Amino acid sequence: MTAAIQQDTWHPPTLIGQAVHVVVVFGVMVAIAVTYQMTFVPWIEPTIKENDTTAVPTVDFLGQQKQKLALYFSPRSWQLGSTKVLESNNIMLLMKDFHEVGENRLELEPLTIIAFENDAEQDKWDKPVVILNAEKAILQFSELNLAFGKIGDLVGGQLLGNVQITRKSADGHHEPLNVLTSDVMLASNRIETKRDVQFQMGKHQGSGRHLIAQFEEGPNRGQQKGPNISGLSILELVHVDRIVLSTEGRGLLGNAAEIPGMREQSSQMYASAPVEIRCLGPFVFDGSHRVATFRDQVQVRRLVASGVTDQLEADLLEVHFQKEAPAAPLEQTAAAYQEGDPESQTAKLKMQRLVAVGNPFRLSATSVSANAEGGQLIYDLVKKRIEVKGSPNAILTKDKYRCESPHLMYELGDNPSHLGRVWSAGPGVFTGNLNDKDPNETSRLSWQDQFRIEPQNGEYAVAVEGNATVSVDKKGQISGDKLFVFLQDVTPPGEKKQKLIPSRLHGTGRISIDTPQLVGRTNEIKTWFQFDGPQVAQGNEPGKLPIGPAPGAPGTPMSGTPQQQPGQTQTAAEKPTRFRLSGETIQLVVRFDGQKSYLDSAQISGQVQMAEMPEGEGLVDPFMVRGNVVQLLNATENNAEIHVTGEPAVVSGRGLIMRSGRLRVNQLQGRIWTDGPGTLEFPLERDFQGRKLAVPEYFNVQWQGGLEAQHDQITFDRAVKIQGRQSHLNTARLTITLNRPISFTDTSANKALSAKRVECSGGVQLYNRNVELGVLKSVDQFEGKTLSINQETGDIQAQGPGTAKTVMLGSPNAQIPGQPAPMKPVDEKQLTFLRVDFVSHISGNVHRKEVTFHKVDRAYYGPVKSWDDEIDLQNPVAMNATDVTLRCDQLTVVQHDKQSGLSGGEILAMGNSEVQGKMFSAWADRISYSTDKHLLTMTGNGRNAAQLIHQQRIGGSRQTLTAGKIQYWPETRKFQVDDGKSIDVSGERPSGVNIPKIPGLR
Repeated sequence: MTAAIQQDTWHPPTLIGQAVHVVVVFGVMVAIAVTYQMTFVPWIEPTIKENDTTAVPTVDFLGQQKQKLALYFSPRSWQLGSTKVLESNNIMLLMKDFHEVGENRLELEPLTIIAFENDAEQDKWDKPVVILNAEKAILQFSELNLAFGKIGDLVGGQLLGNVQITRKSADGHHEPLNVLTSDVMLASNRIETKRDVQFQMGKHQGSGRHLIAQFEEGPNRGQQKGPNISGLSILELVHVDRIVLSTEGRGLLGNAAEIPGMREQSSQMYASAPVEIRCLGPFVFDGSHRVATFRDQVQVRRLVASGVTDQLEADLLEVHFQKEAPAAPLEQTAAAYQEGDPESQTAKLKMQRLVAVGNPFRLSATSVSANAEGGQLIYDLVKKRIEVKGSPNAILTKDKYRCESPHLMYELGDNPSHLGRVWSAGPGVFTGNLNDKDPNETSRLSWQDQFRIEPQNGEYAVAVEGNATVSVDKKGQISGDKLFVFLQDVTPPGEKKQKLIPSRLHGTGRISIDTPQLVGRTNEIKTWFQFDGPQVAQGNEPGKLPIGPAPGAPGTPMSGTPQQQPGQTQTAAEKPTRFRLSGETIQLVVRFDGQKSYLDSAQISGQVQMAEMPEGEGLVDPFMVRGNVVQLLNATENNAEIHVTGEPAVVSGRGLIMRSGRLRVNQLQGRIWTDGPGTLEFPLERDFQGRKLAVPEYFNVQWQGGLEAQHDQITFDRAVKIQGRQSHLNTARLTITLNRPISFTDTSANKALSAKRVECSGGVQLYNRNVELGVLKSVDQFEGKTLSINQETGDIQAQGPGTAKTVMLGSPNAQIPGQPAPMKPVDEKQLTFLRVDFVSHISGNVHRKEVTFHKVDRAYYGPVKSWDDEIDLQNPVAMNATDVTLRCDQLTVVQHDKQSGLSGGEILAMGNSEVQGKMFSAWADRISYSTDKHLLTMTGNGRNAAQLIHQQRIGGSRQTLTAGKIQYWPETRKFQVDDGKSIDVSGERPSGVNIPKIPGLR
């Protein structure tokens, strides 16, 4: 017989694992009884019947045996006195005498059975032995006749008085065993004692009463004698007082209950804290199914002197075993069994799993701050897997962590102190504090379908499926149909406590993001995490966003990114900008600096919209981008740079709406630029000539080259066109200076955005309709090389050659209100046309209604019938009496406001000035024309006199006037001369006066 106990070198991490020692103790008792049946009785028969030499040992033999027995018994014990000794293989029986006590009954008094681990004579005494002592044994046989040497099968018997089973070793270095009971009843397939049972194995002990052991019948052995038993069927301890197990370390089972990542040396307080098991029901070991069971109000407690108690409460506690695979081939094992090899006949069981059932069961491990509650707890020692089923939900807590789910499973990895495999059914929720620096911060993870953690390619894959949500107080939340998080192990070499950091995140299906910097919606999200400070090298290079080239978008940020300008640094007190984001796919890089997490960069693809979220009601026009692909770089500290690609890409906010194939924005610098065509909408309070608009409107700017907007200037290149409701402008290059800088970070900058200065170059074409109170007052056109208008001061400049044209409402002699009534009734619907062709440039101020043309090639003025009509200079006969044309070095047009106290308007030509109407022509150094009085005033320069040639009717005689100053009223053809030189009524030109001829007129 083999009395050695096979132990698994790996300690199960649960309280229930230690319960296997209880089963071992009872198993030893049963094994001794079975050995007694299967070995002692058969040995009696051959001793009497066949082998007399064995029954009558010699004196020398007994002397040798007693020397060895003295190692295990006290000097005065009866085993060392006059005894009968029977020995066969690995069993020795000691008794004082035996005799018949009735029909087929044999009495042995007293009785000691010694079981060795093997039958090798040279070393069997060197190993621990199991000793059974009984005061008296009475055995019942089917047949008994000692005189004739006939002994039948054992059918029953008794071990009367006290019965003790011990395990001893000569050197005292092996774990001792001691079992005490009394009055054991024996049957062919059953052993029972209703007496008290006490046991001690090493530091473990227990007690109860009424022990029952039932055995299974073995296969038919033909003519072989002895009981036919193949193994233990049922072992039951009907009443369990308590079982006390000695453990070390923390937790309900000490070192057997290691928490991954929390492995520590046991303190002195926990060095020998015992575990106590109690139950109101029986303890049963089912040998057929290899299951040990505690029933009815099972309590498992760990008793610590300081008063800290770890406890498990359940209605049912089961320990399941499995047979170990035999080391020898099956054929050799069967042969050994047939030959009666005791070692091969003793089945070695290995604990497979532990089950605790309750309504609910409750596990409270105060020493390690852990609790569990549910309907069923299953621990599989072979797979190293813990499973908890809820009733309806299982609840697990550890320190600051809590997990609640209908069904939980945890499987240890190769390293018990590291994270293993986790599976949890839904709906479930996990809460806890993951930030040691902020004890009030709570993280929350919830799911509807399942939650899984699995080792994968050197890292841990965490899957959360079914309305998955991950949130952290004050840091944000992300949710979706499925979320996958990959964790990297960065545990320093030699450290036992595992350190994990997130490597990347992948979410699919209805993803929602809500963080201090970002609120978003998408169908898919991919996130990479990077950490400041040294970390273990990461194969997937987290922190480097793998942006592939999208249609029309480069894969990497554009070179030559503008650097931050001095004076634009952000203070620590400023809050990062918060954005609302939507798109089909979002890719993010999140950076951790040891204190906080930041969004470092992002790429969003597919119908992207990102908008600044104002706080409160202060921000009127928030920043917004839309496109097919949006890249957000350097998102921390408001230094964001955004690249937008689309058909078109749109950037708007702070009064601007910009569209192009690709736009780039630097948020901190207030810079927007693009190298392609696009459009821009921006507000103007004045028209292109600087006149105040009744209602401010948005103007649309189109360009074909590029755009650069920074600080307070916007520059457009190539084929620029501005379109408004009543006007449009075409130019090669346009620069608009705004009334304030462009700022996407200063939410307090709510001053309405408008143009302060408009500058055009490379050729300009302007068309404008001036509408006041719903009435069209004028149609203005301009064409030149450059044009610059300061809409705040009214200053205007332009480079020629060029042309300015206007059609005004009102008659030529009633253009300026506030003047004395003209001689003829004013026609309010009369339209007047003015055109100026200039060679040099224009200067003036539109607010003062003063414009000067330099080097005027020609200018003409007169009534027209429609807004689209012009005066035809090629047909002098068609000229009206009030039509005027002139040429001069400098032409100034002035119109006076009512507020100025002046009335009317004035046209002033200076320097070699020539004017001509249908009935007159004139030359002077200075010519002024009063639109209200319809009066021409011509003045010489001192060296050259003024000259007027006129006629009273067409075809009549001409009159030529030469004087220092001439006043002429074209309508009445009256004149007044000052400092007169001559008057010629013959029509002949006076000598000494050179009057240039105006082509087409004379």
